[in-house]
This record gives sequence, structure tokens and C-alpha cells, in this order.
Amino acid sequence: MSACTTPVSQQTPMATSGPSTPTGTSLTAPPVPSPLDTAKVEQDPCSALSQAQAAQVANLTSNRKSDGNVAPICTWTDSDHNSVAIGFVPANGGLATVYKNQDNKSGYFKVAPDVGGYPAAFFGAADFRNDGGCQIAVGVKNDEVFTVNVEFQNSSPYYSDPCAISAKAAEAVVSTLKGGA
Repeated sequence: MSACTTPVSQQTPMATSGPSTPTGTSLTAPPVPSPLDTAKVEQDPCSALSQAQAAQVANLTSNRKSDGNVAPICTWTDSDHNSVAIGFVPANGGLATVYKNQDNKSGYFKVAPDVGGYPAAFFGAADFRNDGGCQIAVGVKNDEVFTVNVEFQNSSPYYSDPCAISAKAAEAVVSTLKGGA
């Protein structure tokens, strides 16, 4: 990725998105079927993944919490600087906010398969999917999402399919929120 762009792991969790759907086709975000309790992880997103889950997702070994533009972010990394960042965005319109930006001309937007029974979308202000980066938003309440941003070096085995790893990490977060971690 270029030095002039913001790495996926440092992007604002609610970045705008662009189309992967035909122009003029506008989708509506589905409602969240059963809201999850996120109170414990909103200010401590590192607790959304256990060490064992992080290792299963992408051999991640350490984490660090930082202040995001909207809420705290937890970035898990490995020894090669590959990263998976998790952030919760409460009271910001939920998945509907992500969906309303689907017709922008830059970036990407694609409805993702449900994550642990919760609606999701891949999106980003810029499209780094061919460069080891992908972002997914998962609706956990009608007015709240969490995002998973991944960024892999081209030497990583995950580089060619970063969206699969963002979805895998999101599944682990939903499992934690459901109490299955």
C-alpha cells in the first residue's frame, strides 16, 4: 500500500464506501434479529477476542488498544506486522449507515454473508482487497456495528483473500459476544 494512503488498520471504523452493486441499485440494511450486549467490549475491544481466538484467526500474537476517531480500536498483530483491528461503533446508525454509503463512487461495498446470524457488509473508503486489506461491518444492534479491518503483507498466506479473514475474525467476535468464547 502506498505511503500516501491510510492503512486499513488505522481507518475510521465507519469509513464511507463505494459500489460493488450496479449503479442505481440501492439496498437497505436488514434489521438485527436479536441485539447483542456490547457494553463490556465497547471501551475494551481487545476483550472481544481471546488469545486463542486471535491465534486461530490468523496466528496473531499480541494486541494493543488505541483511540480511534469514533471509539477505541484493538489491533492484533503477528511478528510480520500483519494486523486485524476491531472497533465498536455505538449509536451511529448501525449497519444502515454503512448501507447508505453504498452508492459512493470510490471504495467498495458488498453485502456479506451473515456472521453468526448477524447482518454484515464488506466496505471501505478505498479498495485494498487486492492489496491484502479488507473491512467488514457487522450489525449487532440496529444502531450499532463493530468493524474488523485486516491488513496483510504480501508475504502473508492471507494476503490473497483478506475478506475471508475479516469474516473469520468477525465470527469469533460474535461468538465472544454470545458468551461462547
